[in-house]
Amino acid sequence: MSKSILKYLTLTLLAIMFVDCSRKKGPGLTEGRIEFQITYEQQEIGGYSASLLPAKMTMEFRDNMVKNTIQGGMGFFNLVNVSDLNNYQFITYLKFIDKKYIFEGDKNEPPCCFGLMDGMNIEFTGQTKEIIGFECKNAIASFPDGGIESFDIWYTDELQLDKPNGNSPFQKIPGVLLEFNTIMGNANMHMVAKGFDVTRVPARIFDLPKNYTQVSKLEMETILNALLD
Repeated sequence: MSKSILKYLTLTLLAIMFVDCSRKKGPGLTEGRIEFQITYEQQEIGGYSASLLPAKMTMEFRDNMVKNTIQGGMGFFNLVNVSDLNNYQFITYLKFIDKKYIFEGDKNEPPCCFGLMDGMNIEFTGQTKEIIGFECKNAIASFPDGGIESFDIWYTDELQLDKPNGNSPFQKIPGVLLEFNTIMGNANMHMVAKGFDVTRVPARIFDLPKNYTQVSKLEMETILNALLD
C-alpha cells in the first residue's frame, strides 16, 4: 500500500472518529436522554419509606420539547410532565395503579405538581464542575423567609434548548439543570444527572396519552398530595 493511500485512510479514519465523538457530547445537541437519580431529604413521606419512592427521573428532549418521567413503586406510580418550550405550555399526566389523570396547562401557566418555591433568590457564583461529561456552572438558590433551605444548582449551556426552564421556578437559570432540588407534593427531592445518551427521540413520545381522565390543576395536585401525605 502506497504511503499516499495510507495517509489518506488515516486522515479519513480520524475525521470519522472526530465526527462520532462530537455527536456524543458537546454544544448544540438538540435531542437525547438524561437519567437523573432522585434522593429525598425526609426518611419517610406519606407513610412510605423514602426507599420505596421513585428513585429515577428520565428527561427526553427534541426540537425544544421536553418530557420528564418520574416512575416508581414497581411501575404503579408514573408522573410525566411534557413541556413545549416554544409556547411555554405544560401537560402533566399521572398514573397510579389503574387510575389515570391528565392536566393541560394554559400558555405561561406554571407547571403542575411541583412547588413554586416563592421568593427564591438566585446567586451565580462563577464556580464550575463536570457532570456526566458536561461543563456545569453553579448558582445558589436561597429563600429570605427561611421556609426552604438554600441549595446548589448546577446547569449546562452545552445543550441546545431555548430557555429550557421556561416559566418554571428556575426560569432565571440560562441552561439545562443537571443537579438541583425541587418539591413534589410534600416530598423534598434532590436530583442529579447520572447518565446521558445521544439517541434519536421520536416525536410521538410527546403526543397526549389515551384513556386518561381530564382534571383541573387543583384536582391533580390534590391527588398527588394525597399519595404523598
